[in-house]
Amino acid sequence: MKNICKPRTLLIVLSYIAIACTGYAEDLSLWHKRMPITFPGCAENGNLTNFPALIILEETDAGTGFSYDAFLSPPYGDLRFAADDKETQLNFEVESWNENGKSYVWVKIPELTQDTKIYAFWGKAGVGAPPCTTDGSVWSENYLGVWHMNDVTSTTIKDATGRGFTGTKKEAGNPQEVDAVIGKGQLFNTSYIDLTGMTNQAQEYTFSMWINGLSIATGLYPFDIETGRILIGWGSDAGQLGYAYGGGWRNFGPTPQIDTWNHIAFQCDGSRVSLYLNGTQYGTIQSYVHRAIGGNITFGSRYSMDQNYFPGMLDEVRISTVVRSADWIWACWKNQGDNGEFINYEPPEMHNRPYITNARGATNVTETSAWLNGSLVSTGFSETAVSVYWGDVDGGVDPYLWQQTNTWAAPQSPGDFSYTASGLLKDTVYYYRFMAENEVGPTWATKTSGFVTSEVWFEEASDALYLGLVPGEVIVRRKDTVTAKPLDVYYSIGGTAVPGVEYEELSGVVTIPADETTATITIQPLPISVIPITKTIELELFSNCIKGNPSIVTIKIVVDNLPSWRKIMPITFSGYPANKGALTNFPALVVLEETSDGDGFSYTDFLSGEYDDLRFATDDKLTPLDFEVESWNENGKSYVWVKIPELTNSTTIFAYWGKSGVSAPAYTSNRAIWSENYLGVWHMNDATSTTIKDATGRGFTGTKKEAGNPQEVDAVIGKGQLFNTSYIDLTGMTNQAQEYT
Repeated sequence: MKNICKPRTLLIVLSYIAIACTGYAEDLSLWHKRMPITFPGCAENGNLTNFPALIILEETDAGTGFSYDAFLSPPYGDLRFAADDKETQLNFEVESWNENGKSYVWVKIPELTQDTKIYAFWGKAGVGAPPCTTDGSVWSENYLGVWHMNDVTSTTIKDATGRGFTGTKKEAGNPQEVDAVIGKGQLFNTSYIDLTGMTNQAQEYTFSMWINGLSIATGLYPFDIETGRILIGWGSDAGQLGYAYGGGWRNFGPTPQIDTWNHIAFQCDGSRVSLYLNGTQYGTIQSYVHRAIGGNITFGSRYSMDQNYFPGMLDEVRISTVVRSADWIWACWKNQGDNGEFINYEPPEMHNRPYITNARGATNVTETSAWLNGSLVSTGFSETAVSVYWGDVDGGVDPYLWQQTNTWAAPQSPGDFSYTASGLLKDTVYYYRFMAENEVGPTWATKTSGFVTSEVWFEEASDALYLGLVPGEVIVRRKDTVTAKPLDVYYSIGGTAVPGVEYEELSGVVTIPADETTATITIQPLPISVIPITKTIELELFSNCIKGNPSIVTIKIVVDNLPSWRKIMPITFSGYPANKGALTNFPALVVLEETSDGDGFSYTDFLSGEYDDLRFATDDKLTPLDFEVESWNENGKSYVWVKIPELTNSTTIFAYWGKSGVSAPAYTSNRAIWSENYLGVWHMNDATSTTIKDATGRGFTGTKKEAGNPQEVDAVIGKGQLFNTSYIDLTGMTNQAQEYT
């Protein structure tokens, strides 16, 4: 319902009120019970985005009490979680539900700090659990796999991400489900869980788990990956906690005390691996080289499943495809291992009082009038009246300190309310606040909203860069005649860039501080593994001011500022027949060699390392293209593979070079060019005297019969291999596609 009033006149109009929701819109005011949950144990300066927090529910008499009997759509179909606004629903997953004890629930918190408050809701008949409880939404933030380590069947454990990386036990009941840190875990003893089939090319990871070893012997493997040979050792070759990749151990320190639960996490970035033990860095940082995940994979033994058995228990095993921060790892350990210190479960409440907000501020602001917007979220359990108070002085929660008021008499229903305040003065700051009242008492909106009867506008926008994660900025400005008070300026967000994936999510509001005329909105790009196209973010002023000019601004997130490169060369594909169809994501070979044509191509024009300033872009000269340098020869021809989104007779791309102080982009080494259904690509030049490399990054390295045999020789594309009673061994490559080229 929309309630709109102006003095002596009732208007029926349309208004837009944006309510955020996690894909599941429900009126939570109709739920009977709720419980505030805060996080005082979070690190003081911590700020974690989309953090999966463990919530433990058990019966209590505090407040109005938490009882499983109060669930009206059993067993937990009416369980919900929401943000502090009591409206924005949060994704959650029930790991286990025990009406005779503790239930374990994972809730995805958009922003976790010491000040974060969320609410649990229950007590609503006739509803079902939302999709997020089973679709892996809680684990969408860069998790490859999450195993809570409780039985799905007697022979399997489930991957909570929804990616389908189910673990299969050695046999029914072996390993054995046992009590663990978070509900249930698995007890290993000459047993294993097989995860073969899981693959990933991210090559930077965070591995974490709860582990309880029953021996300090050497050579015990809680986790082993065949491809790339990523291996976690409980008692490595030196009786220490260790990590291995492709060969020798990286040892961090003595194996922790046996028969005790410990949380371990390995950070594997581009060149280093670090270990965290119970939330604190353990031992020294060791070297690390990128490794893909594939081949045979096991919990509890060597990947071959026949030796190096780990005797002990595992719980809550996770693989992230990003390097989690030290704060993130600490919060996981504290939240899971000492939940009562990390989280404060406040006394449950009945929904007896109403709940109301100021919506998203005042809209349709002119020099003499404004729409004062509010939203009645819940009426409580009795008839409710709604009032709005306003004036050029903030009266807080004392109705007698406000200059003007309007009331919608009881009974009112949940919905949106607007009142047109007229007779306002130009270039003046005003305040308003909604209040709802039922037989239990009044409830005010959480805070007062301010607006100004003068113009606010955007200026000085600068674009953001993916490479280097250089932020963009937008300046919001107001007149210098109305600066005495802070001003919240709301704006809408659009464009082609995906918030939370390609840039940090924006709040939709920016505050211009008191005595200041400007505030800055920062557009912070996020690291991504695949080269993006240029994306846009469009901001439009929404409320609490008169929209000045411009009231809309567009910011681009570009990969490189390519116009600043000194040299550019167009490349066409006229040899591709005009009557042939377009080829999608085709890896084209580009051969570079010195020439005097035009401005010339010379290796001496490269200004950053060997070829760190080489780039390729589409014909818009903005959108970068994936490429891989197969070989670089400053005395001859260099061979470069470029991924063409659509190859036709009329396709034009551009090569760029001649830029100092830049590095080769990540997509030259992350094998993105070969992501289009290639199992393996071997350029057949030597990686070492005994190996050839798989360019896809899947790790299917070829091993020669012996050093230099077969022999590297000149071939069609740089180098190839000359065979003579010799071979290259590719054993270990597996695939189930069954159709190949």
